[in-house]
Amino acid sequence: MNIKQLRYFHELARQRHFAKAAKACHITQPTLSASITALEKSLGTELVVRTSQFVALTDAGRIVLEHAERILQEQEGLRQALSRFSGELTGELRIGIVPQSHVDIMPLLKRFNERYPAVTLSLSVMSHETLLGQLNLHQTDIGLGFDEHLSGLNQRLFDTHGRSRNQMALLCNPLHHGEKPTGSVTLAELATRPLLLLSRNMQFRQYLDQAATQEQLTFRVVLETDSLFHLVSAVRHELGCAIVSAGTARSASRLFNLSWQPLAEVDAGHTLFITRKHSVTPAMRAFIALLDDEENESAESAQD
Repeated sequence: MNIKQLRYFHELARQRHFAKAAKACHITQPTLSASITALEKSLGTELVVRTSQFVALTDAGRIVLEHAERILQEQEGLRQALSRFSGELTGELRIGIVPQSHVDIMPLLKRFNERYPAVTLSLSVMSHETLLGQLNLHQTDIGLGFDEHLSGLNQRLFDTHGRSRNQMALLCNPLHHGEKPTGSVTLAELATRPLLLLSRNMQFRQYLDQAATQEQLTFRVVLETDSLFHLVSAVRHELGCAIVSAGTARSASRLFNLSWQPLAEVDAGHTLFITRKHSVTPAMRAFIALLDDEENESAESAQD
């Protein structure tokens, strides 16, 4: 067994297709197949169920995949640590974010890029549950999610940084409603309005559904989507009003001349950055240090 075999196996598990995995690894399909066969022989067990093509991982294959994720992550961490000797930090930082949060991550990414221009940033949008799973499997390095499901075992697995309260808002097209509304709005006032909402599997949506259940309310839902872009686009095209985070509402109102109101008396949890306690790469440490700097600057500004 060697690192190259694990990398090829990891890519095959990710692509679930021999030809696509071979292309991603810049090798021929026979070379990939021979490498997987050699890995299986060295471990003494089959890792992949296949006919003329990939079918699934075996139970043993899923175990090997978990370890391969960690081994490849440690290799990346070693490369990043050694890159310091050539003058600057290099490598990749994989960041996963939930579709709605109080934090605008782009200013942080810009600041990180200014400090570490040789580190490639990879940004993916996913559900909170998927985010925790990918952090645990070493498929993501830094997560921007919610404080849900961070007790018990997850408290022992993860560290959190930069906790801040999330707030919901109603985003509307003023052309559709005749004038820009003012003040906050309650859930009860939205019961008859056409609403545009995130998909039910998103934690942000689940906070909203919990609040509606407590008040025994049902909504007139026109559109559900896991795409923030399409949610805002639907508002612009006057399909209805969207319930989004206050941060998203502020940005969308500036960019597209939309109006927004804070949603009163809805607990939308807290937004925070999440990292593993172990297998922390130099790029991850650098990002955490940047978050600490941001918190210290905010505290100093509040005192002034």
